[in-house]
Amino acid sequence: MSRVAALVAIVLTAVVALLLPAAFPAGAPQAAARDRPAQQPAQQPVAPVRLDVGTMTPRVVTSAGPGELVVTGTVTNTGPGIVDDLAVRVQRGPVLAGEAALRAALAGEAAVDDATPPFADLGPLAPGASVPFRYAVPLTGPPQSTLALPGPGTYPLLVNLNGTVDGTPSRLAGVRTMLPVSSLPGAAPPSSPVAAPPVTMLYPITDAPRRVPPLPGEPPLLTDDDLATSFADGGRLRGLVEALGSAAPAGSPTRAALCLAIDPELVATAAAMRDGYGVVTGPDESVPGRGAEAAGQWLAALTAAARGTCVIALPPSDADLVALVRGGRADLARTALDRGRRTLSTELGTTALDGVVWPADGVVDEATLDALGGGTRLLLSADGVTGTAASGRVRVGGSDGTGRDGDDSALLTDPLLTEAATGPAGVEVQEGDVGGLAGQDLAGALAFRAGDAGGPLVVAPPHRWAADGPAAAGVLTALTSLIDDGRIAPTGLSTLIDGAVQAGGTQLFYPPQAGGAEIPGTVVSGVADQVRTIEALRAAAEARTGVGASPADVFDPLVTGTLRAVSSWWRGDPARAEREETVVADRIAEIRASVRVVEPPSPYSLGTSDAPLLITVANGLPVTMNVRVVLSSTTGLRVAPIEVQAVPPRGRVQVRVSAQVTRSGVFSVDAGLLTPDGVALGPDTRLRVRSTVYGTVTVWLTAIAGGVLVVLVVRRVLRRLRPAAAAGPSGGPGPGPGPGPGSGPGTPPDVPVPPGPAPSGRVHGS
Repeated sequence: MSRVAALVAIVLTAVVALLLPAAFPAGAPQAAARDRPAQQPAQQPVAPVRLDVGTMTPRVVTSAGPGELVVTGTVTNTGPGIVDDLAVRVQRGPVLAGEAALRAALAGEAAVDDATPPFADLGPLAPGASVPFRYAVPLTGPPQSTLALPGPGTYPLLVNLNGTVDGTPSRLAGVRTMLPVSSLPGAAPPSSPVAAPPVTMLYPITDAPRRVPPLPGEPPLLTDDDLATSFADGGRLRGLVEALGSAAPAGSPTRAALCLAIDPELVATAAAMRDGYGVVTGPDESVPGRGAEAAGQWLAALTAAARGTCVIALPPSDADLVALVRGGRADLARTALDRGRRTLSTELGTTALDGVVWPADGVVDEATLDALGGGTRLLLSADGVTGTAASGRVRVGGSDGTGRDGDDSALLTDPLLTEAATGPAGVEVQEGDVGGLAGQDLAGALAFRAGDAGGPLVVAPPHRWAADGPAAAGVLTALTSLIDDGRIAPTGLSTLIDGAVQAGGTQLFYPPQAGGAEIPGTVVSGVADQVRTIEALRAAAEARTGVGASPADVFDPLVTGTLRAVSSWWRGDPARAEREETVVADRIAEIRASVRVVEPPSPYSLGTSDAPLLITVANGLPVTMNVRVVLSSTTGLRVAPIEVQAVPPRGRVQVRVSAQVTRSGVFSVDAGLLTPDGVALGPDTRLRVRSTVYGTVTVWLTAIAGGVLVVLVVRRVLRRLRPAAAAGPSGGPGPGPGPGPGSGPGTPPDVPVPPGPAPSGRVHGS
């Protein structure tokens, strides 16, 4: 059976080999792959090819504009093999009808096969090589050779790249976008709308916080040096500011429609960097940063751009206001907003709109609104409220949505325009660069909204807007095209936010997904602990004229610096938020430890019982600190109460501590510092004390020993005297009752003469 099966397989293979060339002529597979509908699974990329779109003109089709669409870009082969038969074209789908169709187009899911003009051949491409392309196609005409635009509207487009890899032709890459059409080229311009809808665009200038909580007089420290690149030529933040000058110059209608939404911490960081800074490389290690000059140039350019332009202040570090309020730090949320406005006023020389709050993701809860105080003017996503209103200014707050005092309001932003401004979503190959099409989706969405707008349109890109210079310029160019075509009317944010309030109540809605992405409560608690430490240091500080900095100059930036840990940049990433909280905690601990008792190089030597201890207290802060030295209780040492000491900024004082030593030897004493209110400052320092003083016990022992010695001496003397007193004259028995024989009155007793030589000069007889 195995031989028969093998024979049958050989015969079938031969038959198939003979029939396939007749059924599929040469070139048919490539043509079929090129004309395959866009939504089929076979379109997925099969080779590492990079498609970079550089430009597309026009961005909005008008009757006075050009009659063809021109797309330029570059194709790069990033794979190991040759890619053959590269070809590119632009194709179009049907006009978008309804919001569902627009959202599908933004997601890259709209059909794009209504007009399929021919491909432009680019030839083979070797590994690592690149080839530029320029594709031009007429806007009107037959669908087989043009885009065949039928009339005004918004249309989905696809930049389609085909090629052959290992003999298999297929789509290799594609970039989707939208093309708004106001009127067809050469046709009579349409009559202008009776009233073009007013449009304002928020322009976020933000970045992730990188500065550790600062101290005046110390070089600023950053945890990385990415801002040096972003501030420099070609960097993202430099490009955002330069796009304002090139695509929306001062005095232009487009600039009038913009309001810069700036993170004050970013501005403060740039101001600190321009005079030199360090980059942390390890514990107690840093290297000089390389972006001082670029930071200064960027700050100067931003200052010029902000002059005469609407500006609103985000919370410093774009702090998560809702998380702060829910974590019991409503006071910190209010303080952050107030200090943020002051920072922009100081550094940029401009005034931010007062009382305007744009929270992360455009949503807040009732508790946060209550914490912000009356009269707050919010910028909220229409997804963050309930009610019939989809745009314009509405009352918020309270159970009925009419505000606690009738003065809390919100200007609603369009979530669909937010999605469109985020950037192209329909990128079929993630390695591609779609910067040349940035803003095109927003132009299409704005044109779509302008046709049936029931109120003002507020474009609010996300706070974490990833747009660079070309992308921002593309957005502003698209905005300008619609303004010039009369489709929208540029309007200042202050005009809309102070405009008429719609009738009826609107209640706040805090989406569950927003709550799930909040900064964790444990991180907020950690920040609260650090703020309490800072406030304890502030309470011990003293402002002295001409000496050091003021307490506000020292401690206000520290409090603001703690917001780094609760930045909305870490929303949805709790592990990163916890790491940032550790950075803050370590920095505050380091600052707290700079006010301390200095450990002496050798033990204290005390030779008398009332010798003073001379203790040195160091203050590493640039402000005078009032402290109280506290010594731990130790057997053998009694310390008199110590008065509060004023330690000069970044200086030292020597404190004379009255002490009484009651024992000798070497022992340890822990010396710490407290604020006048009793809050511990730096960590305790262990002091070693060597005492040569006789203590009480030693004195008593010595006295007792001396007394015993005296008693023993007296006893010995008495024992010697008693035998001598008991012995009689001549060594005989003592006197009896009467004189003995040979004795009488006047007879001296016998005195024995000791043996030995006679005294000199005397001669004894024999």
